[in-house]
Amino acid sequence: MSDEIVGLAQAKGLRALRLPLLAQHSKRIFKALAHRSDAIVLIIALALIVSVPQSLLHGYHYVEGLTVTVAQSALDDGNWFSQHMYNLRWIERPMLLSWVIAALSMPFGQVSPFIARLPVVLSLVAGTVLIWRAVRPNASPEAACFGALLFLACPLVMRYYVTSVADLPLAVLLFGAFLVWWNAYIAERLTVGRWIIIGSILAIAALMKGPQPTAYFFLGIFVFFSLTSEWRQFPGLILAGCIATVPTALWYAHVFVAGDQGEWLRYTRLSSNGVVWPHPFANGADFFFECLPAALLAAALPFADFSAMETKPRRHFILAVSCYALTCTLVVLFWPAEVNPRYILPAVLPLCVLGGVAFDALSKRMAPFVATVGVLVAALLGYAIFHSMSDVFLTPGYIRSKVDGAKIATLVKEAPAPVYRTGWDVALNELPYVRVPVMTITPNQIANITRPAWLVAPETDARAMLARSHGLMTSVLAFNHFALLRLN
Repeated sequence: MSDEIVGLAQAKGLRALRLPLLAQHSKRIFKALAHRSDAIVLIIALALIVSVPQSLLHGYHYVEGLTVTVAQSALDDGNWFSQHMYNLRWIERPMLLSWVIAALSMPFGQVSPFIARLPVVLSLVAGTVLIWRAVRPNASPEAACFGALLFLACPLVMRYYVTSVADLPLAVLLFGAFLVWWNAYIAERLTVGRWIIIGSILAIAALMKGPQPTAYFFLGIFVFFSLTSEWRQFPGLILAGCIATVPTALWYAHVFVAGDQGEWLRYTRLSSNGVVWPHPFANGADFFFECLPAALLAAALPFADFSAMETKPRRHFILAVSCYALTCTLVVLFWPAEVNPRYILPAVLPLCVLGGVAFDALSKRMAPFVATVGVLVAALLGYAIFHSMSDVFLTPGYIRSKVDGAKIATLVKEAPAPVYRTGWDVALNELPYVRVPVMTITPNQIANITRPAWLVAPETDARAMLARSHGLMTSVLAFNHFALLRLN
């Protein structure tokens, strides 16, 4: 019996020894890869692995249908700056992403899912490179690579790997402007020309979703200048702000029709109708988990031992990145309206930079903690790779809209007639696959349309419309949330 106890104790001891050995082995492999001259190329390849298959195979989801329809309307009807979803004006914000997609699709005459997602895929790649470039002069090669991997492993970013919405390109543009500013600041070359370049980048960013998100740059740099007493830099910041404002202001002036101001106030969460009591603690918890594991490492940075780092961060680097990441995020936390985690996507890139630096600074003092975060990053990236590869070799995800859209397209092709829907968001992601203009009308306008016609309506509305159609309308196909009707 005593021999069995001794044997059991030895087995447990061997297992306990294997874990540190495995950790050390993994660390050596990661260090060897990070010190390769093509390390960033390997990370770019990883970004493409987790994004390109999905961009090719996934059906439209979330509000991709809005981005795509505005782009297709620009191609078909010439509604480039006066944005439309065919007959429906869509002026809540400028949509530069849709304009870019339309321009890329001009040789083909039709927006395809891959073209619609290509700017987002390129933004994902650009984001990893920018983070790597930001960390590399301020920490080790391992830290730079780990910061880039934190970006790819962030749950909030994973949700937008290939989602054709402006949030990820916007976040990358804003961080690009920040890095242009920082490199000029640290080199003491913040000239008028450099501020003009920064303002131009921010002007492009403002055309993505409107001027509000550019507050990440302006508020962050304003607080940094205030804390460091860099008062002489404020005129340059004001110049960049003026340049950034001009294109968006011109767009608003170009599309303005009396009454549009109400829609703009609603979209910017400044309307009194959308005011709610702030809930910063719930928002903060939500934001923290959405930004894991970068947020976890960044939160531990105050406990870091920077003296143990071989390559130490440049003066004010941590402060500048922290101001950029946190200032506007705090405003969003307390904003008196319902907020979505994607509003703080611009904060993810600087958090990954802070996480990369923390990887270096905490590796000796808090080695088990850093190892745990590394395991979490590996698990999240493993899931992302599996999800992407399963799209290729098993069953593609998010194909419902593609399948349903193909069914509608077949029926419309067999019995051609104009297609109408009774709300802008009805079959939003399915109808782009039909590839015909889709007119948006209200149920009260149905009596005035030319017959025959196809109608797409929410399931509950469809039943009511059938009941009062006196046999002129039939239900052809029912889907999860809407029905396809035929008006004879």
